[in-house]
Amino acid sequence: MKRISIWSSTSFFGERVTRRYCACYRTASCREGQPLVDKQHRARLLTLLDRYIFKQVAVPFLLILACTTAVIWFTQMLQRVDLMVEDGGSLLSFLRVTVLLIPSLVGVILPFAVFAAVLYALNLFVTDSELPAMRAAGASRLRLARPVLVLSILAALVSLYINADLQPKTYRQLRQTVEDVRSDIAQSLIREGVFVQPTAQITVFAQEVRPGGQFIGLFINDSSDPRETKTYTAERGLFQMAETGPKLLLIEGTVQYRDRETGRVDVFRYIETAVDLAAFDRGSGGRSLDETERTVSQLLNPDLSDPSIARLADRYRAAGHARLATPLYCPALAVVALCFLLSPPISRRGYGQQVLMAIGCALLLRTGGFLLQGLAADLGALNGLQYIVPLAVILLGSVYLSGLVRLEGTRLVIAAGLQRGRTGTA
Repeated sequence: MKRISIWSSTSFFGERVTRRYCACYRTASCREGQPLVDKQHRARLLTLLDRYIFKQVAVPFLLILACTTAVIWFTQMLQRVDLMVEDGGSLLSFLRVTVLLIPSLVGVILPFAVFAAVLYALNLFVTDSELPAMRAAGASRLRLARPVLVLSILAALVSLYINADLQPKTYRQLRQTVEDVRSDIAQSLIREGVFVQPTAQITVFAQEVRPGGQFIGLFINDSSDPRETKTYTAERGLFQMAETGPKLLLIEGTVQYRDRETGRVDVFRYIETAVDLAAFDRGSGGRSLDETERTVSQLLNPDLSDPSIARLADRYRAAGHARLATPLYCPALAVVALCFLLSPPISRRGYGQQVLMAIGCALLLRTGGFLLQGLAADLGALNGLQYIVPLAVILLGSVYLSGLVRLEGTRLVIAAGLQRGRTGTA
């Protein structure tokens, strides 16, 4: 039998995959669409097709993920400059803090990167006329979607690992690094000849800073107490690290107490007094773990014996379920792109409208996920919807891609079965 090619592309894929697949899969004299080659050779050709599609989606996925993460990471770096400017942190500490932000950024960007890569690759297949060739050669929508779904599942597993394990670890390390920088009072809090405000309620001034944590001519104004304002002056000061935390020993000075209600002022002289510097750490000393620093198990099972945690229990649970549900948006957004771009064009002008519709649906879907998390923080019964919404999109999209449901004009028609014609399309 003489083989004929129903498509010959000038692209790399047309030379290496499409032409071979199309030429070997069908012949002019095949009866009822019977393949010329055996099943083993056909499986090898399909594997080649899978590898090509996977590569064409994976490369832009990695590029989009890397570029987007780099841009957002740079903006986060600018917001953390105060760690060096105000807190006197070293360049190494600054870089460590910014690097620890990367896992959380990747976890947020992953679903969008998958969607953008799938949309880009499929649109490229359309413009290069490779997608019509694959469809004409007998590749069903589900066959074309398989390597894309594999990539999206891999991305979902990475997202799950980041959300469940890596993110809380990195945020705890980030907090510890920031606290270590700010606990070095001799370098970051008290500077020679400069009024420094570690918080909005505290002002510190030192006339002279000497090696070994020694200060000359100290002035400290503390208005953190809502009842009274305390103002310390001291001839000398010495930084000490006690068991309860950093302290500043003030030697030979005065302390002024001003009652905020009555305006009464009391002044006392002292020889030595100690000031707890934990309050100078911008509220970080002794606080409980933030939501981002807690593991999934800690979020889903908060300690209700702690009043401060019990008050935010619903919010913590919603955040825990969101961490587990977010990876589902990787395959969900991929399915959205597949359903729109693997369908016949709805306009003679091409797939432009479908690309815009896919983007709109993806934004609506992901925005809905964020809104559900916020609503579940107030109403815990809605936590289940955080899983149901992306799973429903995956299920319905897979049914459509399998051919059980097809689009005729503007109507969805349930197919009686997966009957293959001469082209072998599903």
